[in-house]
Amino acid sequence: MKDLIIIMVSLLMYSCIGKHRVDVWKTMTIAPGDSIVVGKIKAPAVLEIKNLSDENLLLVSQLKMQKQILARSSFSYRLPKKSGLILENPTKNPLSIHLHYSSNKPIPINHKQLQ
Repeated sequence: MKDLIIIMVSLLMYSCIGKHRVDVWKTMTIAPGDSIVVGKIKAPAVLEIKNLSDENLLLVSQLKMQKQILARSSFSYRLPKKSGLILENPTKNPLSIHLHYSSNKPIPINHKQLQ
C-alpha cells in the first residue's frame, strides 16, 4: 500500500512538470540612446509591448517582423525558441514601455531573468 501511494504521488508530480507558466508585467524606461535586450530565449514566448511615449521605439531582430512600435501604440508577437529582440530608443528623450511576456521559462532581459 505504501509503495502504491509513493508511485501515485510520483506520477502526480511528474504530470505537473513543464506546465508552469511565467507571466511578467513590467513598466520600464529606456534612456536616450540606450536599449533593452531580450536575450535568446529557451522556450517560445508571447511578448506584448505598449509604447507609452510620444516617440517611436525601434525593434532590432533577425526575425521578419515590424521594425518599430509607433508612439502610443502596442505590439504583440510570439518569439520562437532561440530568438532574441532589442528595443532601442533612438530619441533624445526617455521612452516608457509596458512589457508583458508569457512563457514556460523565464527570459533574460538585459542579462537578468525577470520572473
